[in-house]
Amino acid sequence: MRILRVFNNNIVATKDAENREAIAQGSGIGFSKKPGDLLDLKRVDKFYYILSEHQSRFNDLFDETPIEYFQIAERIIDKARSDLRLDLSNQIVLALTDHIHFAVIREKDGAKLPNLMLGEIRTLYPDEFKLAIWSIDYIKKVVGVSLPIDEAGYIALHIVNASLGIDSSQTSNILIFSKGILDIIRNFYNLDLDTESYMASRLMSHLKFLAFRLFRKEPQKFTELNDMYQLLVGKDIQLETCVNLIDDFVMSSFSYKLSTQERVYLMIHIIRLL
Repeated sequence: MRILRVFNNNIVATKDAENREAIAQGSGIGFSKKPGDLLDLKRVDKFYYILSEHQSRFNDLFDETPIEYFQIAERIIDKARSDLRLDLSNQIVLALTDHIHFAVIREKDGAKLPNLMLGEIRTLYPDEFKLAIWSIDYIKKVVGVSLPIDEAGYIALHIVNASLGIDSSQTSNILIFSKGILDIIRNFYNLDLDTESYMASRLMSHLKFLAFRLFRKEPQKFTELNDMYQLLVGKDIQLETCVNLIDDFVMSSFSYKLSTQERVYLMIHIIRLL
């Protein structure tokens, strides 16, 4: 394999035998090297194969970003893979490195970026959020800058995006979907809802997977639940009114009509919550 480009002493661009472009990382592999030189494969620690549409962004990233941010992102990704047993694509390296670098720059400049979905992220993705809190501490240890807790939410979302194989717009829609429904239930029943409680967590998990299926356009396996629906409505007419409000929100925001089955499951979760 020959070197195509030298980013720094430890990172170079190359091509493998199948003519796929890759980023190679290893101690000193780029030292005193130039394009066309042979790559010392014994010194390569890791290869990152890059989708062609991301290639130019990778090149810009390595030109503009200090190496420690790339290493921070690697450490976080490795910990997510080992602790959470997540299958993460190497493409997350680009987004996470970029985000952390600019988060540190923002913090040094005193520019705040509040995370308006922090509570929902913490509730919907508790394991990813816990790892993101660890990441904030690790970033401080490496670069000496203490990032606000809002950034833990953003880091958690990067991990979620990579593990689910969806883009950031879909993740945002899942959060908007879940928060919108939760707010309707809160307001309708005048609840002071503790999102850390067990039943609230169960509801949030249900909303997350409902939204995930909706935005992935996964087919639904329908079960005949008309009798159950009528039974629940007969016990509490307010349930139907609340679910109708939720149905209106989902239709107006996402052009999706809830099925009877989905309405029944929502009612059951609301009853448990109450």
